[in-house]
Amino acid sequence: MRRFLFRSDRLGALDRRFVRRTSIALGAGAALCGVAALLAAREGEGLQSSPPAMQSVSSDPLVAEMRRCQLLGEPGAHDAGCLAAWAENRRRFLSLDRRPLAPNRAAASAMAGER
Repeated sequence: MRRFLFRSDRLGALDRRFVRRTSIALGAGAALCGVAALLAAREGEGLQSSPPAMQSVSSDPLVAEMRRCQLLGEPGAHDAGCLAAWAENRRRFLSLDRRPLAPNRAAASAMAGER
């Protein structure tokens, strides 16, 4: 009978130890999640202001219109000015009259030397 009581006391101590360790681990995990959320919120505050590259004034009116459309967000997909700007941007990008860049002679001679 004495052995039985000893085992039950031992199991009770293990249960209390398990509960204590589990609660400490959960508390530490919750604290880490809170710190991560706080840091993410602080980084998000800095992202809300536009970066310096976006604040510079461009000489190309298409770039200015594209930036305006970017700031509009979802309504920009239905804005007539934005649709026209995106069409012009596609036309410029996919234009057939674009000339390729001049070949880099230094890179070409280096590749020829490797052969």
